[in-house]
Amino acid sequence: MHLTDEERRMLAGEEGEAVRLSMQILTRLGDAYGAERLTPVSSVHAGCAYPNMSVAVEMMERFAALGGRFRVLPTVNPVMTPGNFDRFPDCREPEELKKAATRQINAILEMGAIPSWSCTPYMQGNLPRAGECVVWVESSAIVFANSVLGARSNRNTIPVDIAAAIAGRAPEDGLLLDENRAGDALVRLEFMPESMFNYNTLGFIIGKKCAGKIPVIEGLPRWTTANQLKVMGAAAATKGGIALYHAVGITPEALTREQAFRGRTPEFESVIQERDMRAGIEDLNTHKGGRIDAVLVGCPHPSVSEIGELAGLLKGKTIREDTRFCLFASADAIALARQMGFVKIMEDSGVRLFEGGCILTHPIRAWGWKNVATNSGKYACTLPSDPYYLNVLYTDTRGCVEAATAR
Repeated sequence: MHLTDEERRMLAGEEGEAVRLSMQILTRLGDAYGAERLTPVSSVHAGCAYPNMSVAVEMMERFAALGGRFRVLPTVNPVMTPGNFDRFPDCREPEELKKAATRQINAILEMGAIPSWSCTPYMQGNLPRAGECVVWVESSAIVFANSVLGARSNRNTIPVDIAAAIAGRAPEDGLLLDENRAGDALVRLEFMPESMFNYNTLGFIIGKKCAGKIPVIEGLPRWTTANQLKVMGAAAATKGGIALYHAVGITPEALTREQAFRGRTPEFESVIQERDMRAGIEDLNTHKGGRIDAVLVGCPHPSVSEIGELAGLLKGKTIREDTRFCLFASADAIALARQMGFVKIMEDSGVRLFEGGCILTHPIRAWGWKNVATNSGKYACTLPSDPYYLNVLYTDTRGCVEAATAR
């Protein structure tokens, strides 16, 4: 891989040990993937590992101990922050887990990270323009950056994004290159998605049909919102590992079908009809009966308007004592929702707000939960599997409220 004179000096350790380690990681990764060079990056969205991943915690601390400082200040994905410890008296985290979580938070903040603690960094000001090379983690954020924003990110791991933020560079390969961003599968819609629930389900179906591909989607209405694309992409990324899709007439690299495919012929075509949507809902529903132990809303993190919708459905209602209702959202969205009165309505109903959190970072299996309800396609894909093994009632936001309040 060709390095500039400056990059050779960085690799030789002339700018410190943290920079040298970062360059070792990036150059070895670039060599493995056949990259010709490193390219500057202007945006990083970093991850904190699940606290029980001790090696990842130690890795973060090693970068900090070597004097690591971020050239590109990253936003940070949701974590198990101290403010979310022991949110339910009967659902506590082990002390060792809380200590590990605090250690990695301290390390990444010491290096200069922006404590956004959200999987929607584009809502917290980390908003790269089309064509910009970025290094993001978190599957739903990556697919949003590539597809909706037209920025360019590969699917990255935590050591890579930390190294890139310190060095300000990344290997120029994969989805950072024009030739690798062409669509290779055509998906035609023969129904009109309308609700967020529709878009969650649609994302799951696209991920199932087009796993590992770059789907080109025809038939989405021109008035499709960024929030709808957010949840669609999250479910598609979780089910099918999709890092980029093109929505014809909507996303920046797909003003036409021809532009999306860049002159190539699709490998296959697939049609999605109403019956496919019904089948997708059935696939995602693994709940076979029994009391709902918890309702989980906020994956990806919701906008203020989504929080307002939930508050409207909860107004005047009370969550059952035997059900936990958890809302996960970013600090800025919660602050605005509090000013608008939404937070009081939810807290009066019995909702617990996990500011900057995600249930996937908590030891929920140890809490004895068996059945949960969610409106999230991503959660519905993830929670039945290792290490959670939960039965999921997949329903819309109204259904989630009814599952937690019905007698």
